[in-house]
Amino acid sequence: MARSRSFENPMPPEGCWIKYQLDLRNIKLDAIAKKAGRTVATVSRVICRTRNSEKAEAALAEMLGYSSWKELWAAALVNADRRAV
Repeated sequence: MARSRSFENPMPPEGCWIKYQLDLRNIKLDAIAKKAGRTVATVSRVICRTRNSEKAEAALAEMLGYSSWKELWAAALVNADRRAV
């Protein structure tokens, strides 16, 4: 049985926005994991910001069309704030 996300550690709005962008482009976490040489769990944790992995961050940014993780995260911050209002 899959574990559910706890109330103490929900996915941040920026992570939700990144996941939404991946879904829009039909990009699966396993494709990112393969590109980064990391596990799907690591990629998921990077999106949730509970883990750091430069390779996973770079793969996420590249597959979403951003030049860097910082640029992707900045876009996520702006757009997640917009959706919260």
